[in-house]
Amino acid sequence: MEFACHVTGKTLPAHDLLRFCVSPAGELTPDIGNKLPGAHIWVSARQTCVAALQNSADWHVPEDLPCQVAALLGARALNMLGLARAAGKIVLGFAKVEAALSGGRAAMLVSAHDGAQDGRAKLARKAQAAGVPVLEVFSADELGLAMGRQDVIHSAVTEAQWAAKIDAATRRWQVYIGTAPSEQSGGQK
Repeated sequence: MEFACHVTGKTLPAHDLLRFCVSPAGELTPDIGNKLPGAHIWVSARQTCVAALQNSADWHVPEDLPCQVAALLGARALNMLGLARAAGKIVLGFAKVEAALSGGRAAMLVSAHDGAQDGRAKLARKAQAAGVPVLEVFSADELGLAMGRQDVIHSAVTEAQWAAKIDAATRRWQVYIGTAPSEQSGGQK
């Protein structure tokens, strides 16, 4: 489905837009899951477009709305990792991740950006040689919280469907905050 962005007027696919519901009191509320009832508008999934909503006299827009949306999108990406872990589709730890990569069972390598460079580089080389995408955008603390562990440095998603969901949620967050990698870079660093 396609909708028109309330700010730019451009018609875009729904996955390139964010949905906002209008409360009975006239306040805009982010609807990241596109499930809230009531009147709504669509806005390009870019922080600058969400910030431009504050110039509207049609409804009340919280001052920190762009930050709220960034936090919600980041949390959604981390929640996808947690759900994949709960479903048993993620392995944790250097040895298990290395075995998954060597055995062709890894669909995505997820490493903490603040983990030791040598271990991350070794696994990243194996992943790239196997054509497995690499995701290094979250900290060890963030990954640990998402996966129910103390600190998570190395993990691998072992099912392609989960890898695609995690990639889509993470990319949406990165596009919104302006840190999305270019399509030519071949991975999510």
